Amino acid sequence: MIDTIAALSTAQGPGAIGILRVSGSAVLPIALAVLQKNGSPLTEEFIKNQKRTAIFCDFFSADKPLDQIVFFYFPSPNSYTGEDLAEFHLHGNPILLKRALQILFDKGARPAQKGEFTKRAYLNGKINLSGAEAIGRLIEARSRYELELAQKNVFGEITKLSSKIRSDLISLKAECEAEIDFSTEDLTFESLEERKNRMISLKNLCSKLIKDSERAETLILQSTVVLFGEPNTGKSSLMNLLIGKDRSIISDIPGTTRDYIAEELSLDGIPIRLVDTAGIRETSDNIEQMGIERSKREADSANVKLLLIDASAPFDKSSFLTKHKERLRGAILVANKIDEKHKDWNRNQFEELESEFELEFTEISCKTKVGIPHLLELLKTKLISKDNSEDVVLLEDRQRFHIQKIETSLSEAIRLMEDGAPAEIYIQEINSSLKEIGEVNGHVDNEEILGRIFSKFCVGK
Repeated sequence: MIDTIAALSTAQGPGAIGILRVSGSAVLPIALAVLQKNGSPLTEEFIKNQKRTAIFCDFFSADKPLDQIVFFYFPSPNSYTGEDLAEFHLHGNPILLKRALQILFDKGARPAQKGEFTKRAYLNGKINLSGAEAIGRLIEARSRYELELAQKNVFGEITKLSSKIRSDLISLKAECEAEIDFSTEDLTFESLEERKNRMISLKNLCSKLIKDSERAETLILQSTVVLFGEPNTGKSSLMNLLIGKDRSIISDIPGTTRDYIAEELSLDGIPIRLVDTAGIRETSDNIEQMGIERSKREADSANVKLLLIDASAPFDKSSFLTKHKERLRGAILVANKIDEKHKDWNRNQFEELESEFELEFTEISCKTKVGIPHLLELLKTKLISKDNSEDVVLLEDRQRFHIQKIETSLSEAIRLMEDGAPAEIYIQEINSSLKEIGEVNGHVDNEEILGRIFSKFCVGK
């Protein structure tokens, strides 16, 4: 007999609706004990005839009505968990929901553990392990970008990729085994070079998956965007404009910002740590010097550097390169105060810098907001290139571990082939790879691993 679990499946706090979810062998007896319609208890026959249908009824406690609810019954195996499952849709008062949940416990259910509903779905074959992990990521997504990656996994992207890797490994294994078993026969096999190239291609696929996933994880956690440049170029004004509030002090006096200031924001779903730094200049002020050194360190470690220059002042290329050359490569060069541009200002003078240092150049005005939308587009492109993001798949730590093991095994197989080892030797590395890819979507018996995976879920999921 499968024990029956119950939990609140909607968010904590007041709301229009609160859903209590129950799964296990005692779902029907528990429902029959607490539900009535038109003054009479519901019957088992009635509920079974109304499966997967909304039933408007009353939730009772000790012969007293507690709430008018909508009830759903999903019989095994056609439910989320693969077991008998029910949902009680009550009004979303936290006190009411807590009372109703306690009644379900009193009638024979027990409190569900974190992720136990999804764990049961996995154990009952309703979803594979990658699908279960994708659901957890979908619920916890902190940005639109992470949500989009989680949605891809929910719809089976990892399953498709791992199936391709497994199919290619089986093909390699079959070719090797055929050569071993029929080496004395007058048969034609693929050349060693062709086989090695297939292994290299598969290894490169694994390498790309790992690299792209690590890059995506970095973006999900947070990308650091640093505003740096000389004093009075408008760094603090741009900082305040981007975050939508007066965070940095704005002044015409050089050296106003003496240390870096950081704020978090979301740029079209991408979480960003935006840093305003002290103006880089020669100074005898020890405190300001310390701030400038910290600013340089922030710029050196940034995912994206926004180097601001003052378009209202003369531009001296030689002096500019002396101060900023080591931090120019890959930066976005932002010419601020374009509404007050100097009489000698010439956009073309930066073409050589763009080419030499692979940087982007744009003109803005923090005062009039001219050019700000284009700057934001450049920033988004820097943070996540459209060309590279559409085929990115986000791997969980466990999945990444197994893909890395496959990459290592294939590298060893390639090395053995190049050293002239027979197929009997390097086929062992292919066997190891097949075992690892089976762990990505396959059944895991280790209770400790399963506990670690599902403990990340919320109660009720």
